[in-house]
Amino acid sequence: MKFSPHRSELLPWMTEDYEQLVTLHASNKLAHAYLFGGQQGLGKEFLAKHFAHFLLCADVKDMQPCGQCRNCELINAGSHPDLKLIQPENSNEIKIDQIRQTIDFVQQTALRGGHKIVIIRPAEAMNINSANALLKILEEPSSSTLLILVSHQPALLPATIRSRCHNFKFSRPAADKVIPWLESKNIHASPNELLRMANNIPLRALHYADDDALHDRSILHSVLEKLLQGELDIAEAASACESYSLEENIEGMMLCTSDIITHNQVEFSKKEFSLHDHDLKSLAHFFQDATRLKSLHTFYRALLAAQKATKSTSNPNPSLVMESLFYNWAAIVR
Repeated sequence: MKFSPHRSELLPWMTEDYEQLVTLHASNKLAHAYLFGGQQGLGKEFLAKHFAHFLLCADVKDMQPCGQCRNCELINAGSHPDLKLIQPENSNEIKIDQIRQTIDFVQQTALRGGHKIVIIRPAEAMNINSANALLKILEEPSSSTLLILVSHQPALLPATIRSRCHNFKFSRPAADKVIPWLESKNIHASPNELLRMANNIPLRALHYADDDALHDRSILHSVLEKLLQGELDIAEAASACESYSLEENIEGMMLCTSDIITHNQVEFSKKEFSLHDHDLKSLAHFFQDATRLKSLHTFYRALLAAQKATKSTSNPNPSLVMESLFYNWAAIVR
């Protein structure tokens, strides 16, 4: 399920955070820079865009953008002159030229007479040079400029950046706020099952409602199991998953691994915990041994390192990364 890149939607589990931002604005206490941090798939960028839409709307109604004024039309078309979205272009990183252009952008007078808003996502994609350049804006903010940094891994940002932003930390929402939203998307699968498979990550659950995404996920799980059984070699495994992007493969393995670790650790402590993703039951069986479970923790750290590498300037080769990860995975049962 793909979203329009300019779409503005207030996700139901983000309502309290949104209202807090609106209240800060109404009382003239809005900071010049915010860091929205939390796991990918929670909807942080949606909140950033919706709040930007609110600030730029010329006819706000009941704390919501009207959707009909000229400013709203420009936002929906992705062409509002006072709203800038910074994201990686043709690479995994946000480069210094993009930040230099942003500096020029915020130094100009707002063309529509209101705020100048910059959304940077994911903020951790900035390299060291672009991050240092951004400090110029953070250290010399103008009263009409708002920066929102959206980050899936805030710890990867330089401390100098984090310390100059007001932090909003997001966690997985309660299911009762997500299920009705999923149902409103006219999906065919069970919202409860999708959310369970996605380990309570809402946008990941919606992604799984797509048949192609479910197919790719089932292939990844099958490959992981066959590797443990010795029925597939490393190169074949990497080839089987190449239609899935490197980032999605890594995220899929992280969800799978964290679910199995939690399930089996609770099993050792004699408490009950059902797998979020019931399809992982046969995989979880391989890790009932304490030694293997310890190795699974090590593998998860390798996934974190690989995820960090995908956001670095080194542009890792996807096939080589996947082969290395699959080698480490298969080695757990050797």
